[in-house]
Amino acid sequence: MRHPLSIHARAAAARCRHLRTRVFRKLAKMTGRAPARPQRAVHDGARPKVAVTDIQAALTQLGIGQGDAVLVHSGLSHLGRVEGGAKGVLALLREHVGETGTLLFPAFPFNTLMLGYVKSNPEFDAQNSPARMGMLAEKALKESDRRRSLHTTHCLTALGADADAYAKDHEKDITPFGPNSPYRRLADEGGKILALGVGLKSVTSFHEAEDRMGDEFPVRVYLDETFEMQGKTADGRRYVVKTRCHDPLLSAVRDCNLMQPPLEQAGALKTVPVGAHFAMCLDAAGLSQTLIAQAQKKRTIYGRIWG
Repeated sequence: MRHPLSIHARAAAARCRHLRTRVFRKLAKMTGRAPARPQRAVHDGARPKVAVTDIQAALTQLGIGQGDAVLVHSGLSHLGRVEGGAKGVLALLREHVGETGTLLFPAFPFNTLMLGYVKSNPEFDAQNSPARMGMLAEKALKESDRRRSLHTTHCLTALGADADAYAKDHEKDITPFGPNSPYRRLADEGGKILALGVGLKSVTSFHEAEDRMGDEFPVRVYLDETFEMQGKTADGRRYVVKTRCHDPLLSAVRDCNLMQPPLEQAGALKTVPVGAHFAMCLDAAGLSQTLIAQAQKKRTIYGRIWG
């Protein structure tokens, strides 16, 4: 058996919940009774206006400032009607960390399961492959001074003072969050992670602690097979990346919110309201250290491990 019994139990429970939902919808359709829809916290017609100054105030409250290195995950539409849109927010972020700061944005060329993308045998093009991680990530990728790491799946866009240092050598790792990755560098150098309009499930750096622990992590998060993927640099040079792929079974049981209480207790997570949603700031080193400490107690984003 590849995984502990707890993983299979959680996966079975998830399948049961999915099946139950499908059955209820089928019955509702047969009886002519539409299933009740969850109420939205903010209706589309009443989405609040969010000024740039509101986001700036949130950044200050979260302790983000000049000279910081910040990895940004975002869902601006969840905040409301944001003044200036993604372009305005990107300009604000660049001004807020200043000329000595560095901004990082996920620039993954896919928004599905990693295995499906890898098996489609795509060629990654650092210059032209899109960033399918939201409007803010797309805007960052279009900046004239951006640097894009060359890992063919979990690449990042880097802007600012240390952009070159964060982008280099990512393609040399056999796993996306390994020792040469910008995720590891961010944790080692005391960087920060900003989740703006999204929750913890959007924070990919949870996997950095898994790669750091390697075989000591209580769950085998990667499939055994190593894939070779084709890449092309911004100047047209072709290269090959060897990478392992996340096990798709784990996507059904992953719940990053399980780690919110220990992260808050460790002082590694702060949250402030912004518009109709919120902004979170994670200390990258604190995140890694907390996840490792929890994993050593068999507590992970895949649930408590047993069996």
